[in-house]
Amino acid sequence: MKNSRTIHILAAAIACLLWSGSLIASKLSYDTLGPMSLGLIRFTLATIAFFVVRLAVGEHEIPQPKGMAQIALTGILGTTLYFAAENYGVSMLPASTSSLIVGSFPAMTLVLECLIDKTRPQPLKTIGIVLAFVGVALLALTESGEGGSNVLAGSLILMFGGLCWSLYNFAMRLVMGTYSTLTITTWQTLFGALGFIPFVAYEGLPDHLPTPTTWASLAYLVIGCTVVGFMLYNWGLEDLEPSTATSLSNLIPVFGLALSALILGEHISPMQLIGGAIVVAGIVLSTQRGDDAHA
Repeated sequence: MKNSRTIHILAAAIACLLWSGSLIASKLSYDTLGPMSLGLIRFTLATIAFFVVRLAVGEHEIPQPKGMAQIALTGILGTTLYFAAENYGVSMLPASTSSLIVGSFPAMTLVLECLIDKTRPQPLKTIGIVLAFVGVALLALTESGEGGSNVLAGSLILMFGGLCWSLYNFAMRLVMGTYSTLTITTWQTLFGALGFIPFVAYEGLPDHLPTPTTWASLAYLVIGCTVVGFMLYNWGLEDLEPSTATSLSNLIPVFGLALSALILGEHISPMQLIGGAIVVAGIVLSTQRGDDAHA
């Protein structure tokens, strides 16, 4: 149903709105926590929150071993590996380079979708994804080109993270419809948190206790970005193709720009307005459903 699809797109878009504030919240936490320690604490607290919600709504479903293994895969791909790669990759790159690489994720997912589903790319969706990337490129031109420590390594790591996120969207097909969104997201968050333990062992434990600012940032990351954000995004995946869902991630820099203007009072340049408008237009095109052409 068209209305059902629109609601699922809206749910995923709201998740992107929540995620747009995650980089700010994460950076505020880095004063006392390392990126991997932040990931472990964030997803551990989110796991606890999910189990509390399950208890409150009376949901006690436990996946079968095969289903649990599939959910564990989604947790490692979409939580551990993606966020570890994002944290490490972004720290090595200029902001503009990071934006361009992240903007290429939908195209990467579209290629995988065609290979896995044995379809040819829909012209309208392809045009939309390319258009959204152009918009992201215009936004990237307004960002700093400085701050990179190792552009090649950072780019490869961030692209690996994008591949993990793309595969996460496909792996979710294995469990969608078999278990509830709450069950899937709860257990995948648990496995994602466990996956951070080796990274924290390598990074080392924090040297300082979290500050009130860190705790406030963690509260947003846990409740807003993880519990609410992933629930909405995973529910949206029930009626969206992986490439469509991933294309919505290009809304994150647009929402981030709007939030910076509303909350921080930052000025938005004409170039940024044009770039944001192009991103939105591209996403509108890329989310249109057409008949797949099988190879």
